[in-house]
Amino acid sequence: MNGIELSKKYFNDIAYPLFKNNCPEILDLCSIGLVGEGSECFGLDDEISKDHDFGPEFCMWLKEDDVKIYKDKIEFLLEKLPKEFLGYKRVDSKIVDKRVGLFSVEDFYEKYTSARKFPISDIDFLKIPESYLATVTNGEIFLDNCKLFSDYRKYLLDFYPEDVLRKKLAAYLFQMAQAGQYNLKRSLDRNDVSAVFFAKAEFMEALLGVLFLFAKVYMPYYKLRYKRLAQINYYPRDLFEDMNKFMESNHKKDLVYLSEKLSIYVKDILKYRSITKSNDDFLLAHAIEVQNSIINPQIKAINLVKGNWYEIFI
Repeated sequence: MNGIELSKKYFNDIAYPLFKNNCPEILDLCSIGLVGEGSECFGLDDEISKDHDFGPEFCMWLKEDDVKIYKDKIEFLLEKLPKEFLGYKRVDSKIVDKRVGLFSVEDFYEKYTSARKFPISDIDFLKIPESYLATVTNGEIFLDNCKLFSDYRKYLLDFYPEDVLRKKLAAYLFQMAQAGQYNLKRSLDRNDVSAVFFAKAEFMEALLGVLFLFAKVYMPYYKLRYKRLAQINYYPRDLFEDMNKFMESNHKKDLVYLSEKLSIYVKDILKYRSITKSNDDFLLAHAIEVQNSIINPQIKAINLVKGNWYEIFI
């Protein structure tokens, strides 16, 4: 049983009857589910990940005004819930913030987006780390009676505004071209092992960034990216086989061939979707074309190479 299944059964079998019998009005005001940090919220947990922050718990969201009214009652009822369920007992890590329990909608979304109200501007959307957006929109909702929570969640699940998507895409295409189509070969020619390692890593990060953007799914924290991309079942198996070969290989001929093959795969999608018109296999040409297609002048004015939140104002 994975974390989401355990959390859902715990809520339905144990928590829901308790709240229904003691304070049913709370259920009409809240949303309940498992969303947030941790592989279990992505449905990617395994036996190794169950050693911490795993167990029979759930998240509960109310508007901040309702939290002020019902906080004491809710926390009293949460304390009455059994700490063990189906042989699982939650062990919380001491080095992370609170992941389950009662949250105000506004505090929860502000933690990951810096915004307490939506919609937000394109530039503010661009500043939010992709992994934070993946975190705040993952998981499953078991009960959805807080309209503010569901409205905010839907707004973010609708994915990036078009100009934000294009800005990020342009930056990732540039990164792929620079790291995989240019610097990788030069590093291999120099027999520079460390430069080859980092060129491969930069190329793969950018490739995954592009693939997540094409699929309109937020890219999570680095250790979950590959598994999450496979999980969404959007791309053919051959692509993953080529990515695996690229990551595992240290041979010059194979790496140059695979970096070019993966880059052309991306170029073909750009062309097929009419995002770009260039026939150039070098992705820099496509990065420039995407950058030039941005309409919002504030977004368009940001340097081509800067598409990630932490780079924008350096």
